[in-house]
Amino acid sequence: MRTRAGRHRILRLVLALPLLGAVSPALAQTANAPASGRDRWTGQANLNLAGSYGNAGSGSLGVSAAAARQTGWLRVALEGGLLRTSTDTVTREAFGSPDAFSVRRTVESQTSADRTHLRARFSEPSPEDGDTSPRFFAAAGWERDAPAGVRSRFDLTVGVGTAWGRTRAGGRRPFETSLGLSAIHQSDLVADPGVETASLGLRLDVRAQARYRSADLALVSASTWNLRNTDDLRLDVTGSASLPLSQRLAFRTSVQTLFDSRPSLERLSLFPVPGQPPVGTVVTPRRRFDLIILAALVIRF
Repeated sequence: MRTRAGRHRILRLVLALPLLGAVSPALAQTANAPASGRDRWTGQANLNLAGSYGNAGSGSLGVSAAAARQTGWLRVALEGGLLRTSTDTVTREAFGSPDAFSVRRTVESQTSADRTHLRARFSEPSPEDGDTSPRFFAAAGWERDAPAGVRSRFDLTVGVGTAWGRTRAGGRRPFETSLGLSAIHQSDLVADPGVETASLGLRLDVRAQARYRSADLALVSASTWNLRNTDDLRLDVTGSASLPLSQRLAFRTSVQTLFDSRPSLERLSLFPVPGQPPVGTVVTPRRRFDLIILAALVIRF
């Protein structure tokens, strides 16, 4: 078990290093970057915060970033994100007599949502306008989704992709698709003996972007079909709209829908009747759908 956990930590570190390495050159080149999206890092970082404190407490932190660079023979795209929500349960108790008492306040904090992801993609340069010939790519990713019961999920994908339309700012075409073969390893918070931790899947990625007046609209979809168990299908669809505030800042809203046809298991306490102590535990599948709505400040570089 320790050996497996060690391999997981090493792989997460390997995936994180390109993201960390991209930050410094990206910021350094922003001031005197050329107009073209080639041979320099371009991308954006998103930040959203929310909090409530006092008689009750809750806080939410969301951070994500994406960066890409295209040279003469290779395009590198990196992305990562963290979404964490914590809730404080406040208990107030009085001690003493009705005429003289003191109040004791106890706060218990609990993380109610923890989602993290890292992804790196290496591909041939984007084709020129009008060229829809396929380009080879390789990608690796890791994610953790505690609300969905996923402790860690690794995937390694190789395949081909193409793009349509005229190149926009940032070196992207309006519509891009890719199809690849994925090797997947997933570890759940509650192990399911009927599901294999390692699998082989078919992954389809679709990205579309457009501009309506001053708003930038985007739709990103990733679907994975398990080739060993054809009943296992995962979808990740995100739609977003960004409004520019300045040359470098924008306000972004997004709606992300997650679907898993075979969701992870959840362990629940079993009560014979309400009000009595539990007599044991049972496992049951979690919900198939998750919906995440975010509003964020976007910093472009």
